[in-house]
Amino acid sequence: MERRGVVVRTRGPGKTLVVRLSKYADPDRGKTISIGLVPSVEYLPVSLMMKKLKEQGFRVEISLKRSVLEVAAGYIRGEFHVAFLPIYTLAVMRQLGIGFRIIGAVGLGGASLVGHRVFNRDFDKIFTSTLSTMEVLATAYSKVYGLHNVFMTYYRDPSEVVETISSDNRSAAVLWEPYTLIAEARNLKRIPLSNILGDYHCCLLIARDSVSYDLADRIMKAHIESIEMLRRNMERASQIFSKIIGLEPPIIARASAEYRYTHYIDRRLLRNIASYVRSPLTNIEVLEDLISRDNN
Repeated sequence: MERRGVVVRTRGPGKTLVVRLSKYADPDRGKTISIGLVPSVEYLPVSLMMKKLKEQGFRVEISLKRSVLEVAAGYIRGEFHVAFLPIYTLAVMRQLGIGFRIIGAVGLGGASLVGHRVFNRDFDKIFTSTLSTMEVLATAYSKVYGLHNVFMTYYRDPSEVVETISSDNRSAAVLWEPYTLIAEARNLKRIPLSNILGDYHCCLLIARDSVSYDLADRIMKAHIESIEMLRRNMERASQIFSKIIGLEPPIIARASAEYRYTHYIDRRLLRNIASYVRSPLTNIEVLEDLISRDNN
């Protein structure tokens, strides 16, 4: 099992040995990097990053969750070495004293307001995910159009909310790709929120404090190179990512057009969204401190 990389033995107290599953061990020792994420085409570059890390002798395990809160909870419990989480979720985690290092950004845009009556804003409920970019965007959209009587409610599973709004003409939802494309296939209308609010950051790639600086730098380099080479390798990346999230490669390739992939964090975009929404999630001092400390 040790030769196959399933377990790792380390020296314990006295003459004892501690045996751990590789995915829970120090990745420098266990050679396994566990990544937590939700099904989002924003993370398409991870398919190429996995290949690059494999070439360095690491095995990458993807743990797919339904919501960013489940990813955050898994990260806090120690299930992942690396995770993709919204910058606004990370701001809350940092305020709570939860440690992490930022590897880099992933993409801009990708979210849309979907529903039967979104073009004339004839709805009374907006579904959104909790403590996330989707929540911030839903709030910003409501502020722009003065939708004071629209009730905001939360979903855990984006697939389920597509079903809900398909049968409810009086509701809408803020969803990310590929779920907006899935919603369109159900004859729902969509408005890309970047058309209204401009470009915005969604998620960042983070690593645990326990991940060595050397390995964090390797992951960062693989992440940056994967984003830079994505457009030239879209077909291959879509095929790999298809196996991760269970969607056909053509859908993934089409959904990727809604994102502008970048590893760079643009403060101006954070300030722009914060100008629409005043809440603990968009406190610009907290957000700028978050990225400043990790970029120094």
